[in-house]
Amino acid sequence: MCIYILGKKQTRKIKMKLFILFATALLVVTAHPTQQDWTSFKAKHGKSYTTLEEERVRFEIFQDNVQKINTHNARYEAGLETYAMAVNKFADLIPKEFGAMLRRINGPIPRTTLTSHVQSITAPEAMDWRQTNAVLEVKDQGDDCDSSWAFSSTGALEGQNAIKNNVIVPLSAQQLVDCDSEVNKGCDGGDILTAFEYVIKHGLNSEDEYPYEAVDGSCRAKSGSVVQVKEVVSVEATESALRDTVGTVGPVSIALYSDPFQFYFDGVFDDTSCFNDADLLNHSVLVVAYGNENGTEYWDVKNSWGVEWGNDGYMRVVRNKGMCGIGLYSAYPILA
Repeated sequence: MCIYILGKKQTRKIKMKLFILFATALLVVTAHPTQQDWTSFKAKHGKSYTTLEEERVRFEIFQDNVQKINTHNARYEAGLETYAMAVNKFADLIPKEFGAMLRRINGPIPRTTLTSHVQSITAPEAMDWRQTNAVLEVKDQGDDCDSSWAFSSTGALEGQNAIKNNVIVPLSAQQLVDCDSEVNKGCDGGDILTAFEYVIKHGLNSEDEYPYEAVDGSCRAKSGSVVQVKEVVSVEATESALRDTVGTVGPVSIALYSDPFQFYFDGVFDDTSCFNDADLLNHSVLVVAYGNENGTEYWDVKNSWGVEWGNDGYMRVVRNKGMCGIGLYSAYPILA
């Protein structure tokens, strides 16, 4: 008996073929979503509404969004789009509501150049820090807490701790939400640079010591720190500088514009509606990989909207096209 072990690219191709078959069936079954579809959606995502009128409006929005997703996926199957969409927990929101969940980044946009130790090392053509166990599991920030800045920051810190110290420990995003309050605003948004500066001064507990709650609370940080940070580096605001940093240093925290990400499922996101504008940056993620697939250069980013969003919580975005402001605001910590 022969046993074949599929590589990552082969697995991805099979997954996409299965999705296309599923999407084709979906076009027939849910071209007009039924009450049962709606009931299943609410049960899966824990949705409830205060009045019958709100429920009626949300069902209409859900129907419109499913139709939008189906239309997009028909274009994807025809080769007219580069990425697929799927119904997720945001399917009862109109785009304006989804965008309102995201807050514009409060911090200044830095123009600091790369440090010499990065510039002196040649980055590989492709890099994926997930393959070295420097990327921990995807988290869910919750629907009512805009704490992406905290998860992006802890992700970069976890990566550096794994790379430098060979220590894999989830770090506390909730401590940043509760305690880093001089500039950052907890569940109302924050800034990755300011988060790293907080850790330099105060340290950071593990997630076990200070679990995530998805709400603002009083600071309850314990003494001691899992990581010691001595410096924060702002990356030059170009995609080439970001590539050099990810390729030689580790996962990097970035801010981007994320309004068009609402229903992303898989494929390489390349969409003219995702603007390259520093004034629109409203969400923080972690760049964990880059590469080239079939001639398309891409970034892989780790989000904090749970594993049911995107490709198991990750997103692939086209590289070197200024997509969604990637590269305009990036930073990473240097551990002591």
